[in-house]
Amino acid sequence: MKSKFTLDEQLYGRWGTFNERELRRVDLNLLLVFSAVMREGSVRGAARRLYLGPSGISMALTRLRTVLGADLFVRGKSGLMPTPFAQHLYDRILPALAEINAAILTGDEFEPATAYRTVRVAMTDDIEINLGPRLIRRLQDEAPNMDFIIRAGDYSNATSMLDDDLVDLVICARPSRREARHRVQSLYTESFVVLSGSPATGADSVMPLSVYTGTPHALVSANGLSSGLIDESLRTLGATRRVAVVVERFSTLPHLLKSSNLLANVPSLSARVLSKTFGLTSYTLPFASPQFEVVAVWHAKFDVDPAQSWVRSIVSQEAAAMRSFV
Repeated sequence: MKSKFTLDEQLYGRWGTFNERELRRVDLNLLLVFSAVMREGSVRGAARRLYLGPSGISMALTRLRTVLGADLFVRGKSGLMPTPFAQHLYDRILPALAEINAAILTGDEFEPATAYRTVRVAMTDDIEINLGPRLIRRLQDEAPNMDFIIRAGDYSNATSMLDDDLVDLVICARPSRREARHRVQSLYTESFVVLSGSPATGADSVMPLSVYTGTPHALVSANGLSSGLIDESLRTLGATRRVAVVVERFSTLPHLLKSSNLLANVPSLSARVLSKTFGLTSYTLPFASPQFEVVAVWHAKFDVDPAQSWVRSIVSQEAAAMRSFV
């Protein structure tokens, strides 16, 4: 179906000035249905999200297509695929819907002590073992009726988890790229230390480079790669290491290190907890440790949500408290 107007005319020229008479042509609920279908990729998924019947979703899409004079979706192997027009429309209306949502929420009073909400946070398990207990303790003390869901997430899937509304906040290494619809707040800068399951053999806390490169390593890699920031640093020294084991979670490392002749490079905050809990030996790297920034990432639609703002504030406070012990 050919659009009644060019895309730029329709989105910028006709609606960009916010003319009430123009907007009366469109039931704004149709845009909510359209947004739900874009997120879910199917009529049934959108129906579940909006608590409507599939036939109601289909009828709403037909009405919106008639008003806009353009096709919105085509069927693909994995579900409904948006047309270029629909994708452009979604990118334009999403910030507007987020602003409407934020404006409505701004007037809400939020009292942590009496609030009933579910907080959904994704983080890597090395951050979780430090920050998770602190956040849970704060919620129990200050917001006893709020529930806390922690999911696995990292820099590679942070934005997709937020866009798919799987979580409210992701705490991870800074993603290499982000869109304007995402917000990023720096929490702290992290570096690595070496953990070993063997007892210390001397007073020197710095591991000799010959021992470091001569001992096989275990590497934590969410994507299964057998190299990382450490290997880049070693290359500048003309040295290499052998990564003998690759795992997805830091929580596996203590059991590997205690039962095998392996070393592991671990972020310093997590290493402190793991070494104390499992009796591991911590060493300083025999070269300057690479560093990375740990950040909080959220969707712009939650900028002025008072509950989410409060959660982000306690995350920032507890992250700062963790660093104060280093």
